[in-house]
Amino acid sequence: MSAGPPHVAVVGGGFAGLAAAVRLARGGARVTLLERRPFLGGRAYSFTDPATGDVVDNGPHALMGAYAAALDFLAEIGAGSKLAFQRRLHVALADPALGLGAVAAPPLPGPLQAPAALLRYRLLAPGDRVRLLVGAVRLAARAPASLAGTTVAAALARVGQRGAACARFWHPLAIATLNETPEVAAAAPFAAVLRKAFFAGARAARFALARVPLSELYTTDARRTLEQAGGTVVTGAAAATLALGRDGVEALVLRDGRRVEADAVVLAVPVAALLRLVPAPLRDAHPFRSLAAVGTSPIVSVHLWLDRPVAWGAPFLGLLGGRAQWLFDCGPAAGGGHRLASVTSGARFWDDAGDDEIAAEVLADAAAVLPAVQAARVRRTLVIRERHATLSLTPAADAARPGVETPLPNLFLAGDWIQTGLPATIESAVLSGRAAADRALEAVASRARPVPVLSRGRAAAPAT
Repeated sequence: MSAGPPHVAVVGGGFAGLAAAVRLARGGARVTLLERRPFLGGRAYSFTDPATGDVVDNGPHALMGAYAAALDFLAEIGAGSKLAFQRRLHVALADPALGLGAVAAPPLPGPLQAPAALLRYRLLAPGDRVRLLVGAVRLAARAPASLAGTTVAAALARVGQRGAACARFWHPLAIATLNETPEVAAAAPFAAVLRKAFFAGARAARFALARVPLSELYTTDARRTLEQAGGTVVTGAAAATLALGRDGVEALVLRDGRRVEADAVVLAVPVAALLRLVPAPLRDAHPFRSLAAVGTSPIVSVHLWLDRPVAWGAPFLGLLGGRAQWLFDCGPAAGGGHRLASVTSGARFWDDAGDDEIAAEVLADAAAVLPAVQAARVRRTLVIRERHATLSLTPAADAARPGVETPLPNLFLAGDWIQTGLPATIESAVLSGRAAADRALEAVASRARPVPVLSRGRAAAPAT
């Protein structure tokens, strides 16, 4: 065999896997990315609704200026222009009794904008706003180690947050960022969000929304970037297990019997899929053993087709006082009328509810603050349940989150569930994917050997 670049196999075609694959290819590795489904996108993707022809996301996503790694990845693959950024932080919220309000930054010097936004939040009394800002500063200043084992609710209580401030600011923010209720969610990653988003300058605090459907935002450009760098993408390729040898992983074995031999492997899949891939003896080792006890938390999205526009002066709106949490303006529908979409995190209360019941509750919560919704005729509803959207980020789960390395010298992990200090977000996924790629490049630097990409049963002769 002639010498060639080392081959790294990446399993999983979401943000983590694509970020890892692009990093590896640009670092000189020969990359094969394997995705079980016939399309890329992981748990952030879009599809065409067969009833209307509209392209819809599986759930609305908002990025923040603080997502430095995610934004850099999108720029790297040429997708940065597909995001629309706010000029300044603006989060609209609505309460059925109090009406519309907003955490909106005034045109002040950068470091002052987010603190000033909290002091201008009209859905809280002036005294509560001051206590809110003081509590936010105190919580953001806490070192991660000092919050170990602490829930968000307990941490908020320690910095004097209660009542209206929790109901109208802290709890909606915590559930949206952690996908878990404050009573059980870990405080340390929540404090990290405060530091990086609210107290890191004006650009970090801004939100960005995609101008295009989710799949078009990153999967198309990431695939093109990867293939231009010499990588290969194989969809519809379900990995079954790892074939181990004396020096670590020798190959991935696919469900159809094919082997993908590699010098290193990056598993960028959810925890449940990871544990199915890892052979039994390895599952009993760290970090896999502790991951087996980590639960998941759901997200429910509801797409609404209405016969008329409904607007509130912002691209998204926090719904207070009900169970639906956030409402996004998706613009005109393909067949006329208008589209809205809601997203509700940690929505276990809807586990046993029917789609019609969920859609009716979302419509009622929206109509309670937006009379135009009540006047509109509903043409279609579509409920999308991601029952295992993220890990359930309790303090115990946060402590169990591993780094990207494993006991095997050429096996690496990636995903939003990796310990990055942040919640299970797009930013965490990209950070972990890039870190796994960096470790894999280091590992294969002295092990380069030519290998086939796909073979049935045994290696095929290399092309000449």
